[in-house]
Amino acid sequence: MLILFVASYLFFGFQAPIDSLPKEDTAPIYSILTENQRIEISDSYEVVHKIQRNFTILSSEGLAHAFTSVFYDKLNKIESIEIEITDPISGKTIEKAKTKDMTDAAIYSSSSIFDDNRHKYFEVKSSKFPVQVTVNIETKSSSNFQLMDWVPVHRYNQKVSKSTLTVAYPEHIGLRYKAINLLGEKSENIMDNKLEMTWVETNLPVQTPDLKKEDDHKLLLAPVGFAMGDYVGKMEDWSGLAAWQNQLNSGRNVLPEHFVTEIKGMVANVESNYEKIQILYEYLQKNYRYVSIQLGIGGWQTMPAADVVKYAYGDCKGLTNLMKSMLEVVGIASNYTLVQAGKNARKIETDLPSNQFNHVILQVPMEDGKSPVWLECTSNSLPAGFLGDFTKNRYVLVTNEHGGYLTKTPAYNSLEWNAVHSNNEIKIDSQGNATIATKIKVQGNFAEDLHNIKNYFDTRQQRDFFNSNSTVSGLIIKEYELQVGHEDSLLKADVSYNGFIQKFVQNTAKRTILKPFLGKITSEMLENNSLNQLDEYLIELPEGLHLENANEDFIIREKGVEISLKTVLDGKILLVSREIKIILDEEMTEDEKSEFLKRINASSQKTYYFTKSISENIYE
Repeated sequence: MLILFVASYLFFGFQAPIDSLPKEDTAPIYSILTENQRIEISDSYEVVHKIQRNFTILSSEGLAHAFTSVFYDKLNKIESIEIEITDPISGKTIEKAKTKDMTDAAIYSSSSIFDDNRHKYFEVKSSKFPVQVTVNIETKSSSNFQLMDWVPVHRYNQKVSKSTLTVAYPEHIGLRYKAINLLGEKSENIMDNKLEMTWVETNLPVQTPDLKKEDDHKLLLAPVGFAMGDYVGKMEDWSGLAAWQNQLNSGRNVLPEHFVTEIKGMVANVESNYEKIQILYEYLQKNYRYVSIQLGIGGWQTMPAADVVKYAYGDCKGLTNLMKSMLEVVGIASNYTLVQAGKNARKIETDLPSNQFNHVILQVPMEDGKSPVWLECTSNSLPAGFLGDFTKNRYVLVTNEHGGYLTKTPAYNSLEWNAVHSNNEIKIDSQGNATIATKIKVQGNFAEDLHNIKNYFDTRQQRDFFNSNSTVSGLIIKEYELQVGHEDSLLKADVSYNGFIQKFVQNTAKRTILKPFLGKITSEMLENNSLNQLDEYLIELPEGLHLENANEDFIIREKGVEISLKTVLDGKILLVSREIKIILDEEMTEDEKSEFLKRINASSQKTYYFTKSISENIYE
């Protein structure tokens, strides 16, 4: 759930989407590419990757298309790079470059502090067009564990005349693949006692930035037999990959004796397994720091638990392994689990067992058929059992002593996990301005953003955030208070504030108009396919106003949807109550959801019309 949604909800106004810019019928072409790639896997699991690229750069916008960046680390080496820039008209060479001529730099990850990821890069420069760029690259990897996806079209506004990929491998190692939206041909051959598979794509459509990810052309590759260092495995199924991960971490759960004694003491008088988990998890959060370390095979193999205890820090693997080891001490089994983390992480291809993961969490099975408790061991604020946006509702690979299996993390899509209750008292003065006192209670997914604001923003930043993200013109917050907490795994947050709104109502000679002020339901609010929202407003009107449309209540009841809007006028107090309960089908497409929101928002908003007393001219 986006933090911006919280701010938008708090101030009951939402910005309208910007209209799409008009598109040209024919996409402009900035470069033309012909490419040939060859991946060769040896009997010892080494991978040699050769790339030949020929660019014709047609304009200054196309220079970025020929930008060359080659990754390397302890497992991947650069054998050679050759780049030549020529004038296609005269045939003269403008510039040449080899590996030694390229800039060398670290690739800094937003989550890794220690890693060995680096790259060599070269930037093509030219003021005359067209210009020809030829690039030849050869790299060698000591492991075939991770085979790169083949994506024939590299850039938007690039014309791919021809792109070829050949993969050669020993039959006993094997290869699995999944073709997505490929339009060309595939062929097989045997050469030098190796199987060769070749894919050819020609004259692919020019892509533009509005291309949907799922419409791109690509080929996913995965080995069957693989090795990293001395650790050999088979990925014929998901259990094979999980078994290899178990092998990699074997024996790294040993804890110092003094620490074992300390752990047992923490839960000595506790009977409930969940309470034990919660106590040890909170201890981990308070005493161990997250530091991402990605060095060689260490990118996959955890630090020994004893080292994490010694240094009081670890990466996701080290902290998860430590938590698993601590639970073992008190007799609670848990499972080291691989996940593709990130709010916008790509979905796992469940029919292609392969490494599609970038993070580790812990699954703790519970007795009596209860749902597992999931632990995000890099977080110092989430309660035991809540994963949040980073890893919720996605396929994960659970590893255990039997190998492992693919399952899904909780979606948190029930009404309980998507609840918002606001209580608002508004007083409109004789000039049409208003003061507002609001109290909001949120729980579950909506509370996660407020926890982040509370934990990572100081007081000044919190105030600036709430003020700057208001979408109501003229709203000024005078005082606010934010409190966060949880009930077991259920996140909760309370927000209260006092503010001032200029020109809350619109005045004419005979009427006062209160335009729709209830926040629209947005796609972000329905990100988890459910919403349980109650908004209550007590609005004190100036003297001399009479409501014209007091009794026009509104109710929608249909499958998975119940919305009511009720209005009561008691003297000069206008009471407005809106209750929303929505549970959407998970199979609903984004287009269907968009149409649903348009319909619901169009029908559930209301304008209130008041006539002014003839005997009183209240706005003069």
